[in-house]
Amino acid sequence: MQYIYENTNNPLDFFQRYPYKIKVVDLQLDMKTQMEYFGLLSEIFQGTNAEALANIHRRKTFDPSVSLEYRKRMLAWLSMSEEVDVLRKLEQYEKSCPEEEKGFVSMCVYQCRTNIEAALLGERHAMVASGMGGEGNKIRYFAALITVSGQAWSATEQHLLREELMLACKEQGAVVEQLEFSGKYAKILLLTPITLSPVVVIRNAKNASNELGVFISQQEVITNISRLSDEELDKLLKGESPESCGAWQQRAPGS
Repeated sequence: MQYIYENTNNPLDFFQRYPYKIKVVDLQLDMKTQMEYFGLLSEIFQGTNAEALANIHRRKTFDPSVSLEYRKRMLAWLSMSEEVDVLRKLEQYEKSCPEEEKGFVSMCVYQCRTNIEAALLGERHAMVASGMGGEGNKIRYFAALITVSGQAWSATEQHLLREELMLACKEQGAVVEQLEFSGKYAKILLLTPITLSPVVVIRNAKNASNELGVFISQQEVITNISRLSDEELDKLLKGESPESCGAWQQRAPGS
């Protein structure tokens, strides 16, 4: 089984070089957990501790007396299996494992299930992970738009943005999962194709809305790390970076 690990901001370039079937991880897990998991996989495939992992009894993987660090390496190693009995053991452990391991084990279960599906179908796939997950070949993003006035959105403004956002999504093959208004913020959950920047959809909707009266600020916040509260958005606008936001984008005119 070939394993290629890349942390990239240019997924389109990756898929041009490795034209596999795209599978977006639909788990909504924090990026720290996901990066830890893929980092361990990378080490295993490069041979780091591979022999020791292969020789240890599998039951040790679920033994609480084994150190958490080594247990995670074992779980990551098992997650690359294409055996159904391994998947069932991982699923069983997922139900009973300590809470601090839950996200990591969920990644292992997801990977193992994906491997089995790919083997049965005779496919090669590229797995894409983000903090908010996704569906099919689409990645989920959180976006926030802001009124120019700093006041709450009027009913007319809400209607215009909703209509233009739906139209922009239809044109680009994206999906609006949720749109809610909270004070000066319009909060959007958006699914966009992996090869499409969410900025395209957001900008198209915003610009079309502003043609009918400039009421949406040029500032916008877009992230695939986590949903943000009003308080966290306030911090971003003040130039602060809340921990839960992680890698976020805040765009202004001409950026």
